[in-house]
Order: sequence, then structure tokens, then C-alpha cells
Amino acid sequence: MTGPIDTPLGPGKEFDRIRAMAARWGARARGLGDDCAFLEAGGERLAISLDLSVEGVHFTREWLAPAEIGYRAAAAALSDLAAVAAEPVALLLGLAVPAGESDDTVSQLADGVADAAADCGATIIGGDLSRGPGIVIDCCVIGRAAAEVRRRGARPGDRIVVTGALGGPLAALLMWRAGREPAPAARERFARPASRHAAARFLALHRARAMIDVSDGLAGDLRHLLTASGVGATLEVERIPVLPDAAKLAARLKEQPWSFAARSGEEYELLAAVPPEEADAVVAGCPVPATIVGTVEAEPGLRAVERGAAVRLADGFDHFGTP
Repeated sequence: MTGPIDTPLGPGKEFDRIRAMAARWGARARGLGDDCAFLEAGGERLAISLDLSVEGVHFTREWLAPAEIGYRAAAAALSDLAAVAAEPVALLLGLAVPAGESDDTVSQLADGVADAAADCGATIIGGDLSRGPGIVIDCCVIGRAAAEVRRRGARPGDRIVVTGALGGPLAALLMWRAGREPAPAARERFARPASRHAAARFLALHRARAMIDVSDGLAGDLRHLLTASGVGATLEVERIPVLPDAAKLAARLKEQPWSFAARSGEEYELLAAVPPEEADAVVAGCPVPATIVGTVEAEPGLRAVERGAAVRLADGFDHFGTP
């Protein structure tokens, strides 16, 4: 592909703005569109990414302790390395806090970042500290990308696999917004996203052809993967794995559990397209539970069915979409 965007981006205002910036940059940019950038250095292929966590957008202090805020921010950035099956190596921390913020809060934020990095084998190697109107955590992560599984590469016939169980972050968010404490498992899924690096390595070994992490919701991120690959898919929604706490809340809200789980963002689970001959081995041997939820098809677009009947999926999260 010519131009700075190597991997086509999906729909949405956020991605329209990225496309517009890429068009302005022209030849001054290259390799855009994946979860990570890739560089050759010293004979190694490196994956590099960064992720912002902004107070009032990604979290509020009423919901999380400072150490949890730091952990969650670093885990989100490190998840980009898992999305391309890169081995985490290093993390740089950019941190802005209000001028009057206590030393204890800053220390706890730093502890949370360090715990997330340690949990997946990365080392903190530097960063920047600044004053700001609220807490902003910007983590730049670096990994070794021997496998380099990108968003593009899915082929018709591939099986769509998702790790873990979905819906916990949305369940936690809705409970906090209602002024109530979330169920423990849902809260844990929001506050301390589990590392999926071992699962990413396993999926790469089993020839995953395309992969993305679930940050904007299952439907939204699957659409990104399909757009990048130039294919479509049918998603069998009754197969979507749902966290029990999320299923209980969905029932109280009179929403189908699969619908609730499919629109839950910031999951940081992995969504991959694997060759059909590898699908059973992936489900049987993945280090975390893995579920086949659909099939890649040649016809573009995402089609959702429930036991064969067409259903509608919610769009993914868009930072600049309609609230």
C-alpha cells in the first residue's frame, strides 16, 4: 500500500482524524494503522506503542485507587504489544499531575505502573513528569516482535477466536455511574486488566493470521480487523463468552448478555483470526480460555447472527463520536 497508512483503518470520527493527519504528513510518516509501530534496531525487530489514560475520560478518582489507575494505564499500553504478539521489554512513563498533588498519590501511581510492567516482564527505563490540570498517564512500550502478527492478514475460512470472558468493564462502569460498587469480578476486570502476553505467544505459534486487542468493544475491534484484512465475517453472538457478573447485570437491564458483552470496551482481551485447522488446538491448549465466535468470509462487512437469525451489533467506542 502506498502512503503513510500501511494497514487500512476502520470507520469512525477518531479514525477519520487519523486519516486526515496521515494525509497531511504524507511522506513524513510511514507504517501507520496497526496496534504498534515496527522498527529494525541492532538486528532485532521492535514493536513500539503508546497509550494515554486521561482523568475524566478513562477513569475518575472516585472509582479507583491511585495504584489501580497506574496499573490500568500501563496495562492498556502493554496490551498493544500483546495484540501483535510482541514480547514486552521496556516502558517509558509520561506523567502529568496537578501542582498540589500529594507525594503519596504520585508514588502510588508509579507503583501501579511498575506492577503492570513487572507482571509481563517489562522494565521501566525512563519518562517525563509535568504539571497538568488533572492526572494524565502516557505509557510508551517497547517489545521484541519476532512473530509480528498484524491486524491485516485474515483470510476467508479463518476462525475468529476471542480470549477470556467479556462484559466486566462495562458492568463496573455502569454500577459506578449508578452510585453503586461493582461486583468484585467486574471491578477487577476494569481495575487490573489481565496480561494476555502468554496467550498472544500461543496464538502466534498456532499461526494466527491477524490479531487485535479488544479496547473499543468486540464489534468495533472486529470491524477494524476485517477492514484491515479486506474481508468480512459472520459472528455467532450466542458463542460470545460473557463474564457471569456481566450476564447478571445484563439480565437486570433486560439486555441480551451477548449484546452487553459485545459493547463492553477496555477489555484488553485478544481477538484473532486463526486457520481453521488450528482452531480446535487453540481452544484446547490456550493458556487462558479461548472461544471460537465466528468465521471470516470473503464478502466485506460484519454480519451477526443468533442461532442463524440476523441480529444487530452495537458500534464500537469512538473518542470523537456522538456521546
